[in-house]
Amino acid sequence: MLDISMCRGRTLFLLFVAFCTFYVSQAQARVLQNQTEIDAFYLERDGDPLWLRRNNLNSDGKELFQLLSSAWQNGLNPLNYNIAEINEILDNSGFSGPNDEEALQLELFLTDGYIRYIRDLSGMRINAFDMGLETKHWRQRISVQEALSYLPVHHDDIGDFLLSREPQTATYQSLKKEMRNIVQKIKREEIVQREPLHFSGLLRPGRGHKNVPLLRARMNAPDVPEQDAYTYDPALVEAVKLFQESKGLKPDGIIGNQTLYVLNQSVFDKIKQLSVNMERLRWVADEKPERFIVVNIPSATLWAIDNGKVAFEMPVIVGSKKRQTLSFVTEIHGVRFNPTWTVPPTIKEEDILPQLVENPQYLADKGMELFLGYDPDAPTLDPASIDWASLTENDLHGLRMVQVAGSHNPLGRIRVLMPNRHNIYLHDTNNRSLFHLTNRAKSSGCIRMRDPEKVAMFALQNRKGWSEQRMKKTLSEEKTSDIYTQERIPVYLLYYTIWLGSEGQIVYGTDVYDHDKTLLQLLERLDAFPILDNSDLNIAQISD
Repeated sequence: MLDISMCRGRTLFLLFVAFCTFYVSQAQARVLQNQTEIDAFYLERDGDPLWLRRNNLNSDGKELFQLLSSAWQNGLNPLNYNIAEINEILDNSGFSGPNDEEALQLELFLTDGYIRYIRDLSGMRINAFDMGLETKHWRQRISVQEALSYLPVHHDDIGDFLLSREPQTATYQSLKKEMRNIVQKIKREEIVQREPLHFSGLLRPGRGHKNVPLLRARMNAPDVPEQDAYTYDPALVEAVKLFQESKGLKPDGIIGNQTLYVLNQSVFDKIKQLSVNMERLRWVADEKPERFIVVNIPSATLWAIDNGKVAFEMPVIVGSKKRQTLSFVTEIHGVRFNPTWTVPPTIKEEDILPQLVENPQYLADKGMELFLGYDPDAPTLDPASIDWASLTENDLHGLRMVQVAGSHNPLGRIRVLMPNRHNIYLHDTNNRSLFHLTNRAKSSGCIRMRDPEKVAMFALQNRKGWSEQRMKKTLSEEKTSDIYTQERIPVYLLYYTIWLGSEGQIVYGTDVYDHDKTLLQLLERLDAFPILDNSDLNIAQISD
């Protein structure tokens, strides 16, 4: 039997090439994705193998094989990394071990699997356009050549190296741990599938519903007299509050969409949701500046990060499903105090025009001005002089509606200057009644802040001469004023339907814009999702 560890030079390389040619002709389904680059790689190292010793897997090969087999922990499909082919060789080789041809196959399949795996860990596997995203905002996969360039240095510590290539954020590592825990429960048959719960609208304390007994059984709440069986009683409310708190939900005892979603999640639902969110987390580089802001759209929450710690967080209002807040990355250039508001085209057409048809004085009643055109010296118009019911789309487009600074202004008193082509920004609001809601997807696309003064101070913190007293003075003058800063603070508008709660617990949120559904479909087309069997309870290629 050929001792591959002792072979050198072009002879071994030619054996590799001969094997590849033979294998392509015999089994098209097993063509190596990166054959050309692999051929060049082994030619450069004189055919010296990385993963074998005396035709068997060496310690590095075994470690790599183990990692590829466990790719499901990262929400990836192990079958994409040649695991089935490698298993088949190892199973068929028996006690005598792989023969020369099988050994060469193992070497090639492991290297090809490594390339695919590290590239999948490194960035976006899908076309950004298919998710309505711009490529420039998200981390893209490394090249095959870059993946191979790491091997001469890191093949002997391949396990630690590949683990270091995963996102190291607390959220990603918590999701990976959650995936591992769920699958281990499946293997130990600790998963119980329950009948889904359904309620008509919100279930509030004291209300009655035919499915309350099912809820009581789910919560292991104390039994009640038969006449109270269908009443959402105080003991059951307390059990639901504890459940909500444990899941990072608002512990109000009210069962709405989000609580019901978590109650009804199957194991399969959780694995899907973990996988798509781990995919998104790999799109954002771990390396970030010292200070930045994150807005998570599904949780409608803003975090300001300073030197790796949360300086503050706050609830925000994000776009409705009809007028969604887009995901992208931009930078803060400054803050506008006492802003005016130029009505965007969609709001002008869908919201304000119907009001003007009914009441031509609507703009005046709201303290808004009407201009013909968008030039700085554009003339003002009297809204009462316009036949709003007969206005054409082009005519409406040429009219500029401006809300002056003041109590009627929907931007409130503060707007963060963060240039982007979507015209989405952070701002104050003159309607503060929505921040207490669980579902805060209520805006027309921009992000309303509960505590805008905190964000303004955070953005201008390092501007010379700036202070809270100066901000108060600027606001009190009630004149539009732009304060710029040379520091560029990144703003990440992200879409994660799983996040960490205040105690570090995993929170399964709702897919407010159906983006999880779309991303899952794209990944399934690539066979890039962990494979589950028809019972929805057993994940294929699980390894300890």
